[in-house]
Amino acid sequence: MRHVEERRWKVGRTLHGPGPDAVAHWVEDHRALLYTGCAAQLVTGLKTFTLTLAARAKRDAATREALSDLIGSVEKRLAMMAYKDLIEDALVMASGIVEGAARYVLGERLDWSGRRWIPERAEALRHLRCIELNGDWERFFAWGYHRWLAQMRAGQRVVIRTDQADVLPTAESLEATDTQAHQETNLPVAA
Repeated sequence: MRHVEERRWKVGRTLHGPGPDAVAHWVEDHRALLYTGCAAQLVTGLKTFTLTLAARAKRDAATREALSDLIGSVEKRLAMMAYKDLIEDALVMASGIVEGAARYVLGERLDWSGRRWIPERAEALRHLRCIELNGDWERFFAWGYHRWLAQMRAGQRVVIRTDQADVLPTAESLEATDTQAHQETNLPVAA
């Protein structure tokens, strides 16, 4: 969304020069088309306007280039520009939230100077980091502990440290572990 904004402003400046009011008016008109679900109409209008420019005139070269950049950017992403639907559903349109979450969840743990990660181990660490940030570390540890106890009671060998990924708990298995832990300690089960 922001990249399209930047390109629209660039086209507006090449069309209207330094006049901030005319540029802002032009940009707002096109913003309205994007946010009302008419992005395809915006592309059609820009292509039609491009036909009015002189094909070889140097005076129109910057405008043609800026328009071509804007048209190419919007046209490739028409399917992703359902801004009207996103606004009506009160959903986030920008990627900043996801980028910030990725930086917080993964970057703070994985992205240190000199570190290299094997994808499988980074994936396992991502799961553990999410468990920690969601405040489920104690439940996760209890789930693992009770699995080990069950394996030992069944006479199975328990390997705590391994290079093989293990199955992560589901909501149901965590709840079962919570119930089992409460029964073992004779505490009432939380609802």
